[in-house]
Amino acid sequence: MIMTKPANRFNRGQARIIEAIAATIIVLMLAALLPIIFNSPTTTLRSQVQTNTEWYAYDVLLTAINNPQFTYYVQHGNWSAIRSLLNTIVGPQYDWYIAVVPYREIVVLTSIVNRGRYVLVPLSIIPSIYYAPPLGMPIFVTSTSASMLSLNIYAINSLLGSSYSINTSVPLSNVAFIQCKNPLETNITQCLESGNVRMLSWWLEYFDPRTGVAVVWLNATGNVYMLVSNGSTPFNVLSNSYCQYPYCYPIGGVSNIMYSSFNAPYNNEPQFINYYTQQSLSQCYSSSNGMYSGTNYLVKIKTSGGTASGQSLNSPTTASCTLPVPAGISNNNVVGINAYLIGQLLTSIPGTNFTFGFGNVEVELNVCFINGTCINDYSGTMAGASFPISIGNVDVIETYGNTHEYLTLSVNGNINTTKLPSYYYVYLLTLSLSLNPAKCGVDMNASIYDLVTMSGVSQSYFYNLTSNNGLNCTQLTTDPNITSVSLTMVPSNLLIQQSTPQNPNNGVYYVYNATTIIYDLWITPTPTTSYYMPITTSYNFELLNRYNVVPLQYRERFFLGAFAPTASAYAIIQLPNGTYYLVYLGLMSVTGG
Repeated sequence: MIMTKPANRFNRGQARIIEAIAATIIVLMLAALLPIIFNSPTTTLRSQVQTNTEWYAYDVLLTAINNPQFTYYVQHGNWSAIRSLLNTIVGPQYDWYIAVVPYREIVVLTSIVNRGRYVLVPLSIIPSIYYAPPLGMPIFVTSTSASMLSLNIYAINSLLGSSYSINTSVPLSNVAFIQCKNPLETNITQCLESGNVRMLSWWLEYFDPRTGVAVVWLNATGNVYMLVSNGSTPFNVLSNSYCQYPYCYPIGGVSNIMYSSFNAPYNNEPQFINYYTQQSLSQCYSSSNGMYSGTNYLVKIKTSGGTASGQSLNSPTTASCTLPVPAGISNNNVVGINAYLIGQLLTSIPGTNFTFGFGNVEVELNVCFINGTCINDYSGTMAGASFPISIGNVDVIETYGNTHEYLTLSVNGNINTTKLPSYYYVYLLTLSLSLNPAKCGVDMNASIYDLVTMSGVSQSYFYNLTSNNGLNCTQLTTDPNITSVSLTMVPSNLLIQQSTPQNPNNGVYYVYNATTIIYDLWITPTPTTSYYMPITTSYNFELLNRYNVVPLQYRERFFLGAFAPTASAYAIIQLPNGTYYLVYLGLMSVTGG
């Protein structure tokens, strides 16, 4: 919410109120248009860690492709219009090159199993491990029960052919996931024919129709197969019939944000990722606490700021709820904890803080000795430290300012803050803690990702167990009497809190509530995200140039020869006739900038 500064106090206050009301209307309109936003033109999901020039390349590509005429130009071969569009968008310090390539020319999908009424696309999901000598067994860095996959549905659809297609209007509604009961088995056909197969629980966190990217959670690792049926619902391999409901609900389902955006009422509660339900949040709901339940979200939070004379709002200035951390995290977590929150800002008051974090984080030590004895939850003194080691509170905080929004990572009072490039109205907020044995400490990361603009900001902090608590990791790993060592992080609770300044901001009274919606909330051990699909994609420049449908005279701005891009960006677009193209944009500096 950007506000100006009128010359006198009266005009300034009056203008602030008018602008606040206008901003509120804009945000409410944005919320109402959420389903439309999620169905805007196809673009690519850009990385959150890129150089400035790469960001610029993606900004240019996104701006071009989001032009409603872009796909029309491609389908009708109006290349001069595309050249004019890029000349308008790209700064004069860059030469540019564009390629529009039929997607099937650069990708190959192998090992698909065709079963008639459905096809199976194989995935190999590999949990990461590390060895910390003298340990006799591997310690898993990523969870073997919570896997997070990022799949480009447009890319898969372009390769499946005309008989099979993943539904994107009700996203992934005809998809299921299966595997052999032995997850290391590779002959899925034999498993199906012998009945030695299982349907996997899964959950669609998010699908972006602009990019085709779907974020999917599974309760499995190993050899997994994505099932795509030729019907409107998945095929149930256990009953040998089509599922009664989309997603084979309740085996699969969607998040509340997907329910809200696509009107897909198959939102479920995937307990394999420790999802907080409305029942678990029931202790939070009350008008005095400023928290309310809803039909397609978990909680709506309202807090009030200063009120004008004669007016008051029936909301507290601070809404706070402390939730228990699921037992599976506290008891079984070894090296990492991740917390996720999908929220939406409806109305904001400058100075309002939204806090999401772990309370009273502790590190415990488990050791086994050469004589065969083991000490779990060791609370004595070893290797220079007293256990459990208390880290304190670890929070990620959003602050809504007058002109910008801010992201803060707070570790027991140590503050790191960064400014967001814009207000994030629909966002994914993430907080992760992971033990780093090599550095004898804990890596902490907070991030916010805007589901509308596809931009993200992150903050990181390293908590050194040696300098802060005197832990001697070297002694633990070299003591001849110790055969195994494991450190475990245990948070005591999860905090959700919104607080709004009680006093007027710069003398301006806000006569409405700061309001935030929480759609989805869950915690997992560090999920497995390493996987392989039998898709080979070539981004070789010579190959792109060979299959480029853009005529030579329209491919480049200056035609300087020997084009050598300093930054590149890619997008997958779908034309109205259903065909897919890869769009490549390369930038080369011509000024040394």
